[in-house]
Amino acid sequence: MKTLEVRDLRSRIGSFDLGPIDLSVENGEIVGLIGPSGCGKTLLLRTIAGLQEPLSGSVAINEEDVTFLEPHLRGLAFVFQDNALFPHMDTHDNIAFPLSVMKDREADAKVSKRAGELDGLSDYLDRWPKELPAGMKKLTAFARETVKKFNLIMLDEPFERLDKKIRIEMRSMIKRMLMALGESVLIVLNDPEDAMAITDRVYIMDGGIIVRQGSPTEIYDKPDSLFVLELFSVMGINRVRGRAFRPQDVELDDEGEEFAPEHCGPYDSSRIICNGKIEGEEVTLMLPIECRNMDSIFIRITRFFDL
Repeated sequence: MKTLEVRDLRSRIGSFDLGPIDLSVENGEIVGLIGPSGCGKTLLLRTIAGLQEPLSGSVAINEEDVTFLEPHLRGLAFVFQDNALFPHMDTHDNIAFPLSVMKDREADAKVSKRAGELDGLSDYLDRWPKELPAGMKKLTAFARETVKKFNLIMLDEPFERLDKKIRIEMRSMIKRMLMALGESVLIVLNDPEDAMAITDRVYIMDGGIIVRQGSPTEIYDKPDSLFVLELFSVMGINRVRGRAFRPQDVELDDEGEEFAPEHCGPYDSSRIICNGKIEGEEVTLMLPIECRNMDSIFIRITRFFDL
């Protein structure tokens, strides 16, 4: 059964038009929305949630039409990008807020249980939002939304403004949590690495419409446009003789093309990033660490897009 089904949805904010959008989330599926800033991802999330009125189309949750239903009646757990924590409440009371509104007598037990499931959050239950590290603010917002009953979790760019170390830790933690919950998820992302690590399926947006959908692995392996190829490359793309390819889309091949490295630096424990030239054209390549002292390297481009 589909937890979420969006059909021919259109919306507008200012002069920006969203849609038409067709989108679905299966029961227990983690679906990502990815695209450049300003492509309409957050507007789509807000329209699904009922925070922005649609111009046309429909939104169904668990096969019930909720297109014009009040936001609080849709059964959504919506984690905003800015966390939206109450500054006058400590972590415990922030998490407990939706339960307190419903006068849930088991609020304290539910808060303790949810905090215990999110690594380290139990140690911050008596802290004010201004005292929380960035990662703990995000976990508090996540706990507050998922401590109540819901039909669908929606997260708006949960890893933005986090440094790389905390981002990777948060990504792993939230993935484990989402898998343990087993609930349906719609998550807005900007980084393809986040999409690869978390989602079962992604919708790629550009200019207010969906331009591609599929599993992140499928899209990474078989980009069908230059836009998708570049979107799924955090280090940009190279252009050589009518071909565009990512720095990592090469392998060593003694019968391949000659690459003349000019500067190399470490990327991780097994790979380096090298700037240099292929047939006089500037490129950046990701290579095995054993290439770091080579004056000439022969490579084969494994995946490319014809320009």
